[in-house]
Amino acid sequence: MKLETLRKLYVTELRSLYSAEKQILLGLKKMKAAAHHDELKQAFEQHYAETEGQINRLEQIFDRLGESPKGQTSKATLGLIAEGEKIIKAKGQSDVIDAGLIAAAQKIEHNEIACYGTAIAYAKQLGDQESASLLQQNLDEEYATDKRLTAMAENSINREATYSTGYYEETSEYSSSSNTGISLSGLLLGAATGVAVGMLLAPSTGSDFRRKISSQANNLFDQFGGQLGSVSDVAKSLLDKFSAQEGKSGGNPSGPQSQNSPYGAGGPKF
Repeated sequence: MKLETLRKLYVTELRSLYSAEKQILLGLKKMKAAAHHDELKQAFEQHYAETEGQINRLEQIFDRLGESPKGQTSKATLGLIAEGEKIIKAKGQSDVIDAGLIAAAQKIEHNEIACYGTAIAYAKQLGDQESASLLQQNLDEEYATDKRLTAMAENSINREATYSTGYYEETSEYSSSSNTGISLSGLLLGAATGVAVGMLLAPSTGSDFRRKISSQANNLFDQFGGQLGSVSDVAKSLLDKFSAQEGKSGGNPSGPQSQNSPYGAGGPKF
């Protein structure tokens, strides 16, 4: 292929668009059949009708230019449709499949938006305002379809796909009570870990200090018991409290150490 003029490049771009729209007609039929949500099926059906109109406008442009629409294959569209075929043939949760179909369709839409934008720029540069107007109508429909798919994904299908798989909601809370139970168990374990460390480090006669550690653990659980948190965060918080307490008392939290302390008169060595 020799590209010696902008007009030649323009016609090549139009032929690629024509090839893309023809391929998309077949792809939309398969996507509609594979979709589970009625709203998504309707969106694919509506865009099928729009695509037929877009092909008609492209044919009008070719007639005006005295050129054939054939002779170019959009390999980019072939590849994007091949990716969509994987979703169409996939087995699994229906909401997740529909989310994948939207993603596949939007990849195609974004490619078309880029191609139509380029063709419009060439048409205007060549003074072909009538063709530019027809191409703009196609581009506006592509933008509208992309926007509709985005709204559908964000407002319903992606959310339903999230719930159906038991993952987190936007609030980062668990979507099932069983997962919440696991999280609370982790909090209990974290608190217990902190208390155990405090007990081991406290001198044998430091009963007051041990009571303080226990009280701190209880307070911490009261604070976080109704929320989500990790075991490591809880344990770290308890240890930080312990270190702060030790710092205030100069390494001797319960006053003068007993000679019977297992660490001796100097206290525990780190």
